[in-house]
Amino acid sequence: MWPAPVPTRQILVPHLELAGNYGYAPTALSPVVANPAKRRRASKPKVRTGCKTCKIRRIKCDETKPSCKRCTTTGRKCDGYEFLKEPSESSKASPLSPLRRPEFNFQQLFQPGSISKPFQGNTQERRIFHRFQYCTVPAFAGGSETGFWTKLVLKVGQEEPVVRNAIIALGTLHEDYQDRCGKYTTELIDDKSYRHALKLYGDALRQLNQRLNLPSRTNAKLAIIASILFACFEVLRRNNMAAVIHYQLGMRELIRQMNLPEGDDMSLTPYSPEEYASSRATFREIPQNELDDLLRVFARYDIQACTFSKEKAEPLTYPVTALPRIMPTNLTLSQVRNHLDNLLVSVYQLVKSDLKMYRYWKAELVPLEWRTQTQEAIEVFDAWIGALEEFFRLEGGRLGQAEIKSLLGLRLQIKCAVIMLKVSIDCGPETVFDNFRDDFEDMVTKVEQMTATFKMSDAQPLEVENTPFTMELGVVHPLFFISCKCRDWNIRRRALAQLKKAGKEGVWEGPIMAVLGRRVMLLEEEGIAMDDVIPEANRFHELKKNVDYDTRQIFWEGTKALDTTWKNFSIHRDATPF
Repeated sequence: MWPAPVPTRQILVPHLELAGNYGYAPTALSPVVANPAKRRRASKPKVRTGCKTCKIRRIKCDETKPSCKRCTTTGRKCDGYEFLKEPSESSKASPLSPLRRPEFNFQQLFQPGSISKPFQGNTQERRIFHRFQYCTVPAFAGGSETGFWTKLVLKVGQEEPVVRNAIIALGTLHEDYQDRCGKYTTELIDDKSYRHALKLYGDALRQLNQRLNLPSRTNAKLAIIASILFACFEVLRRNNMAAVIHYQLGMRELIRQMNLPEGDDMSLTPYSPEEYASSRATFREIPQNELDDLLRVFARYDIQACTFSKEKAEPLTYPVTALPRIMPTNLTLSQVRNHLDNLLVSVYQLVKSDLKMYRYWKAELVPLEWRTQTQEAIEVFDAWIGALEEFFRLEGGRLGQAEIKSLLGLRLQIKCAVIMLKVSIDCGPETVFDNFRDDFEDMVTKVEQMTATFKMSDAQPLEVENTPFTMELGVVHPLFFISCKCRDWNIRRRALAQLKKAGKEGVWEGPIMAVLGRRVMLLEEEGIAMDDVIPEANRFHELKKNVDYDTRQIFWEGTKALDTTWKNFSIHRDATPF
C-alpha cells in the first residue's frame, strides 16, 4: 500500500511496516487527513455574472474587461465573458501572478505539440492542467530535471488516471498556495480550496493503491512517478516528514526496477534492507532514458533531505573519477547546469556516507582508501569550482533573473559541500571552519548582490512570501550553514539578514532558519565581547532540527565538545519559537 497523507502535526516519522514491493501499510496515524470532516458553510447567492473562470470557481468577479483582475492577479487565465468574443491567442492574459512572476520562457519549457491528445477531465480540471504546465512546472522543475516535468509527467498524465489526478491535486494546491502567497495558519484546514486539494490528493493515493493490488512493472513505474508528485504536494503543505517517506519509497523502487532483468515484469520478492544496501543505480552524467531522468529528480530530492536532516544519501554509483578532470570549454548554459548537478550529486555521495565518521579520527588511522578518495575528490571539485566561476564571470551578464538565482544556489551548495568534505578527516575542532572565512564572505556577498539586484525584501516566518516558492535547493541552506559555521561577527549577521529575504526553497524556509540561526549565534556568543574569538567550548558541532509549523516552534539539539579527545560531548536541547 502507498501511504495515506501523514498529518502535519506528526513531528516524528512513524514506524512503518513494508508491504510488498511498492509501499507500506499505513499506521494508525496515517489516514487522518485524506477525508477531513465537513464543515457547514454559510449559504451565499450563486455567481451569475462575471467571467467564465470566476463562475467556475464560484467567487465574485470584479468584471474588469477584457480580463478580470481576480484572475490575472492570482496567476489564472481569465477565459473572458460569455457575451464577449473570445480573445485571440495573442491577447490572452498572462497566466502568472505579477507578485510571483519568475523569469521563465514558458514556450521553451513546454511545447503543446508534445501532448498528442486533449486532456481528459471537466472544465476545472482542464484549467488546472493548463495552469500546472505554465505555473507549477517552473516552480518545481530543477535545472537538469526539466525533462521529467515538461515531458514525462505530462505525457503519462494524459494516459494514466493515477498520475493525472496527482497532477490535478498538486496543481490545485499550488494555486491555493499562490493565492495565499505562502501564508500558513492552523485554520488552513477549514479553508474550502485547501480541503479540496487534500481530497484530490487522497483520491489519487487510493487509486494508486488499487493499481498496486496487481503488481507489475508498469504499475511500479506509475508509483515511482506519482511518488514525486506526492512528495512535492507534502512539501508545499509543509508536511516534510511525509514528503521524505514518499520520495524514499519511490527512489528505492526505482533503484529496484533499474536492477531488474529486462523483461522481468512480475517480481514479487520483498526487497529486504540487506538487498537494498547492496543495490546501486548508476547515475549517468547525461541522462539516456526516462529512468535516468527519474533518478536525477530523486537524487536532487535526496540531497535536499540530506542538507536538512537525513543522515546518509541513498547509494548511487557515480564515482568522482566519472567527472572530467578538466572542465570542457564552450559549454552551453544547459550543459553547465547539468555539470553543476553532477558535481552536487557526486560530492554528497561522499559527505553523506561513512566518510563523516572520520572527522574525529587521526588521519593515520583512517583507511587509505578513504583518504585517497577524499583528496582526489577535493582536487577535482576545486578545479571545477574555479572553472565554473570563470564561466559565470564571463557569461553572467547574459543570464535572466531566474537563471541567476537558480545557478547561484547550485554553486553555493557545491561550495558548502566541498567545505564539509575538506573537514571530513582529522578535523575535530570547530575552529577549523575559521579557515574558510573568505569563502563565507564571498558567498554572502554574492547573495547580497542578487537580493539587491532583484529588490528582494524581508519576510516574517509563515507570513506573506515576497519571494516565489521553488522546489530547487537554493541559497537558504548555504546561508544557514554560514550563519552556524562562520563565527565572524559581521559575516554571520549578514547571512542571517539575507535568510529573511530568501523565501521557501523546498523544505528550507529562509525566515524560519533566520530565527534558528540567530538563536545558535546568541548562545555561542554569550559572554563574549564583539569581535572576540568564540572559544571552542562555546561552539556547536552537530545540529539536528525539526520544525513544528502548528505550534510555531523549532525543536533542535546541538552538541558541544567537552574535551579534545572528541569522544565526549554535551547536548543542548531547545525549542525556539518563531
